[in-house]
Amino acid sequence: MEEKSKGRNDGIIGVLMLLWSRRKLLTINCVIGGVLAIVIAFSMPKQYTSSAVLAPEMTSGGGLSGGLGAIASMAGVNLDGMGNGNDALYPELYPQIVSSTPFLWEILAMPVESADGEIKTSLYEYLLRHQKSAWWTKIYSVPMNYIKGDEVHAVDTTNLGKSDAKRLSKQQFKVLTALDNRINVAVDKGNNVITIDVTMQDAKIAADVANAVSGKLQAYVEKYRSAKARKDLEYTEKLYKDAEAKYHEAQQAYAEYASQHQNVVNAKFQVEFDRLANEKDLALSMYTQMSQNLDIARARVQENTPVCVVMQPAYAPIKASSPKKIMMGFLFVFMAFFGTSVYIILKDKIVNR
Repeated sequence: MEEKSKGRNDGIIGVLMLLWSRRKLLTINCVIGGVLAIVIAFSMPKQYTSSAVLAPEMTSGGGLSGGLGAIASMAGVNLDGMGNGNDALYPELYPQIVSSTPFLWEILAMPVESADGEIKTSLYEYLLRHQKSAWWTKIYSVPMNYIKGDEVHAVDTTNLGKSDAKRLSKQQFKVLTALDNRINVAVDKGNNVITIDVTMQDAKIAADVANAVSGKLQAYVEKYRSAKARKDLEYTEKLYKDAEAKYHEAQQAYAEYASQHQNVVNAKFQVEFDRLANEKDLALSMYTQMSQNLDIARARVQENTPVCVVMQPAYAPIKASSPKKIMMGFLFVFMAFFGTSVYIILKDKIVNR
């Protein structure tokens, strides 16, 4: 046992002594790794990440629905078949909504302005023409663009958000994908808090885009969840207007007939008078019923309109989120040390074999 332990210690000590004997090579390679990390880090354009935090309202079957059910039952209306459908859109689906082509296509049409005020254009043009890149990317892209024959075409961005997002050119699809890669939507499954992160090369533009995504997502969810209730409201308003018109018509007919036959007393007059009175009362009943239904439909729209609280609006960040120069330096130095150590050990084993 002692011999095995001694042999293991000798092996570790031997490796350390071997590396110490080649410390000059290790130092040179680590310095080269550090310098390479500095060159790469300072060649990469700065990226700024701005975040917005939302807390969506989680609807349930309680609350106003119970009160509406009681009022509707008193009015003779059954709301059981009028499901709100809110549960069809879970917060877990929000990342897919933001990544959808129509959603991103409308975001691309928004105007943006850089922090220094030198760039004032649409987000589409900003991502297409005002992006910095590392020098090695430019070296690589020149021959590739020459081979492929890619050209940057001018695009009219005036009506970009209104144009057809189903027919995209290669250039448009490239910009759309670039925007999608710069937006990240995370949902906390514990409390359904939504965090929207947008990364851009300009701090102000990153914050503006994050707030735009936040606002558009809120509008999308509100429109989706209240769509059925709004359609029901439109239909109920139509029925209400029809019932109101019929009631006024029946009331007018009853009043005219009564005024024309004030001094007439016979069975024929009484039958017609009773018929018009019954029609007027029936029209009044329908008019009252539709008025109650209209109030319920309006309350349903209010109930189904979600409230999304902006817990943290997006602000222009002060510090860049990438590149992380210190971390990159440690990584390159470690890789240089590790790679050189493996090379020294393997070479020593081959020589002494």
